[in-house]
Amino acid sequence: MKFTAPEFRLEAFHCPLCGTYAHMKWSMLRANDGFTMYYEAQCSCCENPSLWRVTDYAHGQFGRSDKSAELIYPDSGVAALPVQDMPEDVKKDYVEAARIFSRSPRGAAALLRLGLQKLCKHLGQEGENINSDIRALATKNILPPLVVKVADTVRITGNNAVHPGEMSDEDFDYVASKMFELLNFIVKKGISEPKELEALYEMTPENPRKSAEAKDAKAKSAST
Repeated sequence: MKFTAPEFRLEAFHCPLCGTYAHMKWSMLRANDGFTMYYEAQCSCCENPSLWRVTDYAHGQFGRSDKSAELIYPDSGVAALPVQDMPEDVKKDYVEAARIFSRSPRGAAALLRLGLQKLCKHLGQEGENINSDIRALATKNILPPLVVKVADTVRITGNNAVHPGEMSDEDFDYVASKMFELLNFIVKKGISEPKELEALYEMTPENPRKSAEAKDAKAKSAST
């Protein structure tokens, strides 16, 4: 499912607390002297509320009309949550990028590039050149070849890759938003799926497994 970022008064989005796409129940918080500048959006899945602060409003005939608000809790930004198998050092950069994305897409993009370099290293590459690392992972079938095109499209690899001084704020906004998705995808393909397949393989009976391993070894020796 496509990620739906949290947005003020949106009826449903991916919960910043549990990561589930769910309906949100909005309510304005009250104080002793009336309404405040804060809202809660309660997730119908985990039943926990996120907290929002009004950033733009107008006064009309029937009182205050709130136009926009920013998410202030949880302090995890509006990107998808990192997938479960993301390495801790990569996750640290990912989460920090998510927290600052709305305020500094430029900073978020830099952190995500760093996280992607670290992720490539976890997958057996040098972790120094994203361009060559992504292509090597595709050549080894660790990642699908289309990932190379995606990386080129979001301008982090290939001939279209550009440096911070050559990019506008709009470019950074687009690049960072897509890199959140790309990092999660690479973790799923390069770490999660192989781990799941290995677990399935270990569940097979020992004799058929040894027979398959012997055939595989024989095929490899014949090809060399």
